[in-house]
Amino acid sequence: MERTLAAFSAIVLLIGCFTGCGMSDEPKKIRIPDITFMYTNSFEDTYAMSFCDSAGNYYTAVSDDVKTMGLDRLREEYAAGTLGSFDIRLVKNCDRAALEKAYTKLAEASGAEGRELEYPEALPAVEAPEERWYGLYYDKEGRLRTVTVHANTCMTEVSTGNEDLNEVYEWFSDTF
Repeated sequence: MERTLAAFSAIVLLIGCFTGCGMSDEPKKIRIPDITFMYTNSFEDTYAMSFCDSAGNYYTAVSDDVKTMGLDRLREEYAAGTLGSFDIRLVKNCDRAALEKAYTKLAEASGAEGRELEYPEALPAVEAPEERWYGLYYDKEGRLRTVTVHANTCMTEVSTGNEDLNEVYEWFSDTF
């Protein structure tokens, strides 16, 4: 009788494990970097820079110092709250759920094949602004990484070979 009861208990336990017993119904908390998406534009000695934070706020750089600062310094100063209204200006906001969806797609696609920009064999010999759209994400080890999702150089659109990253770029450029 004890063996029958033990076998029955083991079967119930296995069934429970295979049907998701103990699994949380709560969605997994997404860890989004303070600066999630960024746009840069440079031509000759003129620079422009905008970025989207983890709350969906889209800022543009106002001061020349911020327009030309490196990404690491920008992240540090933004996280520390040292960038004021003379440095950056809030342009607009986006839906947080849409931002999380785009970020999730970015993070999943960034480690996949074809994420590099696919440049044509030859670019036109013209002087034109250099534009770049970036996404920042945490990799599986928790390290912050940057991926270029789109560029426009020499008046030529340059996309990645990854459809998901191209969709993230489309969302980013349409939203902001």
